[in-house]
Parts: sequence; structure tokens; C-alpha cells
Amino acid sequence: MIEEIWLHPPLAFARLGPSPVPCDNYRWGMSDLSPGGTGKTVVEPRPSLDVAEDGTLTEREPEGDRVRFKDAAGFRPLCPFFEVHGAWTVDGVRHTGPLTTDVLASVGMELADVRWGVEVANLKAHHCTLSPGDRIEAGAELAGDDHLRRPLEGRSPQGADRPLVPAGRHVPLGSVQVPRPDDRFPELRLRFTPGTGAVYGPTNLPTRSRRFVLPAERLFLSPDARWCEFTGEGDPRTVPGGLFAGSREEDGETSLGLVDDVCDGLVTVTLPGGLSARARIVVTPPDFAPDRRPFTSLADGLADRVKRGEVRDPAYVAEHPQLTALEVRDLFERVLEAMDAVNVDAQNERATLENESTAEELGLPTGPARARTFSPPEPLLGVILALTERGRRRHRRFVALEALEDMFREQPGLIERAVREPGSEDVWYDRRMPVSVRGSDAFPMHLTRRQYDLLVAWVGSLRERVQEGT
Repeated sequence: MIEEIWLHPPLAFARLGPSPVPCDNYRWGMSDLSPGGTGKTVVEPRPSLDVAEDGTLTEREPEGDRVRFKDAAGFRPLCPFFEVHGAWTVDGVRHTGPLTTDVLASVGMELADVRWGVEVANLKAHHCTLSPGDRIEAGAELAGDDHLRRPLEGRSPQGADRPLVPAGRHVPLGSVQVPRPDDRFPELRLRFTPGTGAVYGPTNLPTRSRRFVLPAERLFLSPDARWCEFTGEGDPRTVPGGLFAGSREEDGETSLGLVDDVCDGLVTVTLPGGLSARARIVVTPPDFAPDRRPFTSLADGLADRVKRGEVRDPAYVAEHPQLTALEVRDLFERVLEAMDAVNVDAQNERATLENESTAEELGLPTGPARARTFSPPEPLLGVILALTERGRRRHRRFVALEALEDMFREQPGLIERAVREPGSEDVWYDRRMPVSVRGSDAFPMHLTRRQYDLLVAWVGSLRERVQEGT
């Protein structure tokens, strides 16, 4: 019998794209740290699985050493698979691994006994208005032997007051399909395909805004919905500004009623007897720089929640010296990659203006507020973005662990001076890292608490080794 099941991965990201062809499969390889290398992550192509209309799976080998992220139709969507894993016992022997058609047969089940459910929603408008009519939801239920593609049609609750999506219309939120298992690919899977990255608006958008022009077939949302009159004035959910498309020229801060086809939700698989497993799906924009990793990722945020305490243990670095050093080097490799994707000059200018605005709100002089950020440097010969170029050159050195160790040994107190501490109530942008980057809370961005504490502990261990003469 099957005692336990789970979905792998438990959390997956799909990325929007108008191309009908899914993005090639790839993974991040080792960073190119050779003397003539880029110092940044290498994207490595991997074999891809294609799903035909009837659910047949075929494997496609990569074309050389390149990954195709775009084609003539635009970005290729990233379409993740969810695979059922479990634990089962046959003839007294316990097994774990992917569930296959053979495993089902060994416990007296068939594909038709497997039930899939997908529930997704776009709640951006509802998040602001809290009106049930502004919810956009879609779902699908499939048996394990149902291999046709099922669309996810986003609709508003028609029993709710002033629904955003009128009756008879829907916002396409993607599709799902259960591949057909065979001898080569006997595992139980579901594939999620996201939307194309389209934007939809109310029928009266052309009379409300000259700046946003959408095709007529995407203008079907109800202008009577609460989302189309939301102002956000004084509402903390609209900070930082620009989280909703308001027409400042014509309607002040009033929402124009625009929505996109981003969504998130749950994927569920159920077996007879009520045994079930769930995973989360999140739809995001295309990855415009797939070989440029963020210095603070979702994985860092999750680690900060569940593993923050371990790095505060004084013995942690001593017990895991190599692992700690590799994690620190990986952090600075990602910092370099993030630097390569950011216009530091533009961010510094924005941060300076925000400091001025903050000073004016607090009744303080703007001069000291401006001085907190970088002054425009002298232009470099042949270089337009001088701050950006200097930052990239400097951070290039730090992917060499030996150079990083020497820098921290030779400059006591460097972390306190150069790296912004998480949780600070300081609202000012300054020259501490990460420079001039705004976080999702509208305050200067910072590392996670765990990242910062790990860096502090690692630097402390370097100084202890110097004092001990090792």
C-alpha cells in the first residue's frame, strides 16, 4: 500500500511568455572564475521534455551549448512540471521515490484513480479594494488518465457585488496538462503553463487614458467594478508608489482598472482513500537576466526564517569553516551578478532625490541628505555610467575568496561601515551596501538577517585566526 505522497517540487515558479514553445530546460552551473572569465554564473542547457496535444512525452536534447529564452513570438514561457513522489510497501518491503504506473499497479490502482486539482487566482485588485467582486479565480480538475490540456479561465465571483470580470468573459491565466506515462517516462506528472503576459482593461479605458492603449479584444472588464475607482490615497498597501496603474494626468491617483495574467495558487494530487499532497505555483514575469542571480533570493528568505539561529551560535563557523567560506563567496558572486544587472548611476540619482524628499517631509535641510549618497564621480574615459563601471570593477575582486579575506582582515569595522544592517529604522539611503536599492517595503534594501549574521561571524573567525597566528 501507499502510505505517503508528496509533490516535487513543493514550490515552483512559472514565467510568462507569449511564445507557444516552452523555454528550454537549463540549470545554473559553476561560476566562470578563470582569469579571463566573467566571474558570473554560467547557464547550462539540459534535456527538455515536450508534451504533445495528446499528452505524449518526448525528450529533446539541447542544441549545442545554448539555451533559447526567446523566439520570433517573444519570450518563451517557463512551464514547470510537478511530479508525484511517495512511500509504499510491497510484499513487506518499503520503497520511496517517484510514483509510476508500475507502482500504482502493484497496489491495485490505475491512472484513473489519480485526481489532480489546480486552483489559481489573481488577487492584486482584491488586495487593494478588499471587494470580493475584484477577485479573479480559475481552477481545473483532471483524472490521471485525462491527458488533454485544460485552460485556466480567470473569472470573478458572479454572485459578488460589482464583479470585475463580467459574466461570459474570462482572463486567461494559463493551462494545465497531465502527460501520458509510458515505458520511458512512467512517472505521474502535471505540467503548468502560465499566461502570455497580457494586460486587460475596462471597456471605457480609451476615454480615461491616452497613455495606455490596449487591443480591443482585451477591453472587456467592467468599469463599474470597485477596482476602477480605487484611489489608494493614504493606503499603506500602495507603498511604494506605482503598484497600480493610476492615471496621474487625468484621474489623479485613481486606478484605471488594469489587470494582468499573473497568478498564484495550489496544485493538489489525491489518491483513493484520501491520501493527498499539495504544492504551490507562482507565476512571475520573464527572467530578463537568467544568468544574473539576486544577492537575496526567496531561498535566502526561507533560510532566514528556519535557519537564522544556527549562524548566531559561536561554534557554527568553527564547526563548518569550508561551508561558511563557500556560502560567503557565493554571496559575493551574486552581488557581482546583481551589479551587472543594475544601473547604479540611475539608482543613486533616485536615492538622492528620495533623501531630499524625506528631509523636506521631516523639516530638515536637504544638503546633508544629498551628501549621504555618492556624488557624481569624474567621468571615466569612454565610460558613460561611471558609478556603475567602478562598482563592477571593484566587486570583481571580491569573488576571489583570498582577496575578500585580506580586505576584512586589514579593515576592522568594515562591515559596520560598508554593509547595511537588517532591521534598522534608518530611512536614509547612503553608501552602505546594497547601494541605493529599494526594498519591497519602500525602505533601503538590505541582506537577510541570516546573511548578515553569517558574514559577521565569518569575519570574526578571520580575526580570531590572525590573533592565534594561524
